Amino acid sequence: MRAMLNARGGEFLRKDYEFLRKDYEFLRKDYEFLRKDYEELRKDYEELRRPFNITAQDQWTDVWTFDPPAPYPGRHPCEKPVTLLSHALKASTKPGAVVLDAFMGSGATGDAALRMGRKFIGIEREPKYFDIACRRIEDAQRQLRLVD
Repeated sequence: MRAMLNARGGEFLRKDYEFLRKDYEFLRKDYEFLRKDYEELRKDYEELRRPFNITAQDQWTDVWTFDPPAPYPGRHPCEKPVTLLSHALKASTKPGAVVLDAFMGSGATGDAALRMGRKFIGIEREPKYFDIACRRIEDAQRQLRLVD
């Protein structure tokens, strides 16, 4: 092929150069469009993908061991340790995610969520525990403001 084109002095290439150039521009634009479309889809996938952020230094088995919360006046009978909740949030959410606790109790999940850089929505039907949770979450917010 090279010999044939060289024998004709490149006449073939000069004649069709503009045609080939237009084809290239069309392909380049098509490629850029597809690349942008791919990047948008990849970004959407990364946002929707369920995180699992556990390292070798974390408890990564299916049995976690945490000390129970210390007793204090007004403690909820089913309160979970903040360290346990922080571990679960670290493993399963991204920073800035919204955490919903539909059975908020004394607000330990809200406390952990705020400390982990997550947003929090809590629901509690018992006024006594709702008030305790509100105070606890306000304290956590105050402490975070002092650190910043």
